Amino acid sequence: MNQITTRIGANMIKPKKSKTVAKHDADNPPLFKGDMLAKAIVISVSVSIINHTGKAVFKSLARHSLIVFGLGVTTGYFAHKYRKRLIKAGNQAADESKQFVLRQRENLLDLLAENQDDAEDQEH
Repeated sequence: MNQITTRIGANMIKPKKSKTVAKHDADNPPLFKGDMLAKAIVISVSVSIINHTGKAVFKSLARHSLIVFGLGVTTGYFAHKYRKRLIKAGNQAADESKQFVLRQRENLLDLLAENQDDAEDQEH
């Protein structure tokens, strides 16, 4: 037995790890386009099943008042625990949205000025 195991162990070659289907490159194209299509179909069916199951679960949970109360308490606990982060994230989002609006306003004013210049050039 020992000779067989050592002989097999000595002659064994470790198999190379194959690349996953998601990691394709120019050297290793997908085997079949149907494989990618089948994968997309499986993912979409899985998402659909999870979505329908989740709706049924939430409908059944919403009927029990104790569960709804517990979810409210849990939400309140985490909102209180992370209130500083939530406030900071809200303020940061508000600042970014103000900057976005100002940039868009500036871009719009520049566009209007260019259009007026073009209109004046065409008149002369």
